[in-house]
Amino acid sequence: MMWSLRDVVLVLAGAEAFHTLSHIWLGMAGVLPLQMKLPHMTVTTRVNVAAIMANAIATVGLFWWAAVL
Repeated sequence: MMWSLRDVVLVLAGAEAFHTLSHIWLGMAGVLPLQMKLPHMTVTTRVNVAAIMANAIATVGLFWWAAVL
């Protein structure tokens, strides 16, 4: 069975939506700042808010793209 481009974009939009929700959860869980070993970095509240905004924009864009296909 062949997948259409719309199907692929919808799967990516769903994954991106989950990624957005995981960053929202990180902010609400009280685990920030979070030290990561690989790659070595610290996720601060500011970095997490930027990740939420970027992922939300990507999510909306992917869902919009799927709607116009």
